[in-house]
Amino acid sequence: MLLPLALTLTLGAAPPGGACEGERLTLLPFDAVAVPRPEARRTEETIRAAIASNSAVCLESRRETVERVLALAGKQAPCADAACRAAEVKAFGTRWLVRGRVLGLGGERTVALVLIGPDGSEARSTFTVPSLEAGAEAAAARAFSGLWEGHGSRRAEKEKTLRPWPQVLIGVGAASLVAGVGFGLAARSTEKRLSEGTGGCEGEGEAFRRCFADGLRRGERQSLLSNALLGTGAVLGAGGAILFVWELP
Repeated sequence: MLLPLALTLTLGAAPPGGACEGERLTLLPFDAVAVPRPEARRTEETIRAAIASNSAVCLESRRETVERVLALAGKQAPCADAACRAAEVKAFGTRWLVRGRVLGLGGERTVALVLIGPDGSEARSTFTVPSLEAGAEAAAARAFSGLWEGHGSRRAEKEKTLRPWPQVLIGVGAASLVAGVGFGLAARSTEKRLSEGTGGCEGEGEAFRRCFADGLRRGERQSLLSNALLGTGAVLGAGGAILFVWELP
């Protein structure tokens, strides 16, 4: 009876089997203030179970998290700015990081959660944990749901909205480059015909001169279109590549 319980407390809640389609999230082991360590651990497991029940996130198991914490021991300095926090999230190999603290002041268990996003931004929530385990998990689920909907889901939705733009820009840029090359080849062909012969013009006198001038203007337009499309394609392609790199996690 004690062995299964010990294994449960050691490994913590793990994501359900199968592919997880939510945002990857890591819950760090809780700090405890004026609370016995076993009680703080039980509170952490309650919070973990509540977060794991949220289909919008994919919670890393406690075993994996503890291994990462041990691997990074001594390498992570306390963060005071968003850039440092963003680097910390990346170091843990996750998209979202949650820090937690259990406080036992005033005869109550109070939990403080900090949700850290991939850009290092923070959102905080503090709530009181009821003594009944069922009520504790429900309270934790409500607190995290409010924290995620107010901070995490908005950013995730924004990223999903922005993600197509790099591909769109790169695609349009590539199409512009192809069209520019086509007009360039056409302009070169027109120039060659006019420089080496009559350019397809027949007759003589005013009619021949008008036909030849029309050919010259057509070649100039093709050349201008080629240069414009090549320039536009290069700018759009470069912009799409920059956006693509910028949105990388």
